[in-house]
Amino acid sequence: MTCLQCGAAVSRGDGRFCSHCGTALPDRPRIAEDEWATHPERFDAASASPEHASAMQRPAPAPALGTTVVAPAVFLVFWCVIGVVIIGGFAAAGGAMALFPVLLVGAGVVLVGKQIRTNLAKARAPVVRLTAVIIDERTEITTRGSGDDRSTSTHYYATLQLRDGTRREMPTTGPLAGVITRGDIGVAVTRGGDLVDFHRVQV
Repeated sequence: MTCLQCGAAVSRGDGRFCSHCGTALPDRPRIAEDEWATHPERFDAASASPEHASAMQRPAPAPALGTTVVAPAVFLVFWCVIGVVIIGGFAAAGGAMALFPVLLVGAGVVLVGKQIRTNLAKARAPVVRLTAVIIDERTEITTRGSGDDRSTSTHYYATLQLRDGTRREMPTTGPLAGVITRGDIGVAVTRGGDLVDFHRVQV
């Protein structure tokens, strides 16, 4: 805010007087409880907190290369080995059907290879730390196959709001989704568009 007496930009904090000229500052307008969660003054208070400064210095979690890169790579090798065996069997039989397993294996290599490249790009992406409020969470469950072959996978998302009002929905992990709560403010640690950590600040 700006001091009405000397015109200096001052941080209100908990003080009642201008830190430059000592003039009494106007009373702070009351902020409704439902507005406080994403109010600019809450962001300012969080940014001024020692917890915030500490959180900005904490190292980001290491990328989970085992599940995002190594596992798909192992599957890709297994897929290629099985594919070669199947192709050999069809080739011995001859005919146009021998092309089918070739196309199937090729499609698998392209899809898995693309996923590995995407995961590697995310793992190598720079870490970005943002002061943000968790304003929403959601879970998406996808089902593949049917009957005994049916499998499900769960994806977690968190929506962040920044001080300027910008909102971003980001994928996150199950463990992190279990500890963040709507209304939390703190330092969001992101990498490659994913929320990889969140350090709560008490304000």
